[in-house]
Amino acid sequence: MRTKLDALSITAVLVTVGAFSATAPLTAFATGPALALALGRNALGLLTLAPVVMLIRKREFGKIFRGERRVVRREQRRGAIYGVLAGTALAAHFATFMTSTRMTSVAMATALVATQPVWQAVISTFQGNRLPRVTWVGLSVSVAGAALASGMDGQASTEALLGDALALIGAIALAGYTAFSEQARPDVSTMTYSVLCSTVCAVELLVLCLVTGTPLFTFDGNTWLALLGLLVFPQLLGLFSLNFALGRAPATAVSVLLLLEAPVAAVIAWLWLGQLPGGSALPGLLMIMLGVVVVVVADARRVDPTLDATGEVRRPSFAFPQHPLLPLNPLPGGDIHTHLWRDVHAGRFAEAEATIRRAENQAVRLHGAKSAAATHWIEVRAVVARIAADHGLSAQLWLAAAQFHASSPHPDPRSARNCLDHAYRDWCRVTDDAVADSLAIGLRRMYQRDPEHRPEALAELNRRLLRRTARSVTK
Repeated sequence: MRTKLDALSITAVLVTVGAFSATAPLTAFATGPALALALGRNALGLLTLAPVVMLIRKREFGKIFRGERRVVRREQRRGAIYGVLAGTALAAHFATFMTSTRMTSVAMATALVATQPVWQAVISTFQGNRLPRVTWVGLSVSVAGAALASGMDGQASTEALLGDALALIGAIALAGYTAFSEQARPDVSTMTYSVLCSTVCAVELLVLCLVTGTPLFTFDGNTWLALLGLLVFPQLLGLFSLNFALGRAPATAVSVLLLLEAPVAAVIAWLWLGQLPGGSALPGLLMIMLGVVVVVVADARRVDPTLDATGEVRRPSFAFPQHPLLPLNPLPGGDIHTHLWRDVHAGRFAEAEATIRRAENQAVRLHGAKSAAATHWIEVRAVVARIAADHGLSAQLWLAAAQFHASSPHPDPRSARNCLDHAYRDWCRVTDDAVADSLAIGLRRMYQRDPEHRPEALAELNRRLLRRTARSVTK
């Protein structure tokens, strides 16, 4: 990933801003019910995404339909639960934000939804993360701006004030979606997760429409055009451009540029719909934007615990244990590993897992999913699983780390071999035949890439799989 914005990244972000800025004006332009429009947008997005996912994951879905594996594996259940919660939060965001564009101005609705990073910071404090003072300053400025702008807007009508409140709830719901997604993504693939969230969101919006008596798909020509625009611009073009930009540029720089969505949406609404916020509301809108910029930039300047003073990835100075009962001496210094091993020593595995997930998610955002920094935390999780005597999980994690080392943009054969050998040693301790047989396939595939390394391990894996085949034939 590049550390600075280049011309191509800036172009991608500007395309994203333009695509996302069309959401509120298109919703305000449509004459159909906002809830039905939210359902239609999400349902069309799901119908577009699902066939692509089934085509890409054809083998996986074939195994599911044949009953060879479950839709959600045991190790994915936690991620699936958080995925359902994220889909619920996304449904709440669509319902409130798209409804708010009918009750207040497009500029107000978009600016209030743009406070999502502020509420993300609040959620982070409830997760046990201490925020710097400058973040709280930005939060206070943004909230004060929202109160000022909404108060001015409320002088016009009570409906506009209610619309402002709905837009604010939409921002909080979007922050909840991001927080739940952060917990779910390490366990569920991107494709599966996207389909899961879209499905949950569509079902819940359908139920909400039925409960409120909202007519479904009784749209006129303008509403169908708006729905098509919502699908093409924010749902497809906007998300694609955003993902492309995040793969090349720092997330913080992208987030700050995305704040252009509010003024661009206001300009579109002015030129297209004749909407323009009153002059008295403009200072509040500017305060909202200023507060969000402060929060986003402050978050970028927080010290990453996985980096040293030079910005390089800091590897732990301990050696991975060879036995689940081998003690781990605490690391010197006050880095994240010291607190992690203290929890592990005390048997607080849930707290240790939460620490690892936060560090891993941060490494993925900063360096990429297959980076050395992200793979390091897979290795740490494998060590913890070994200490907890869950050899099946430990072997699976070591195998995943070996595959990442071997397939990264800069392959590291030595690290791949080391992780593979760790996976094999834990595999030898697995007592569940089904788990051992499942892991043997991946292990054998990795050893076959390098047949001169540990030929005895490859021979044992072949024997194991032959015995499994023989058992299947005799049944």
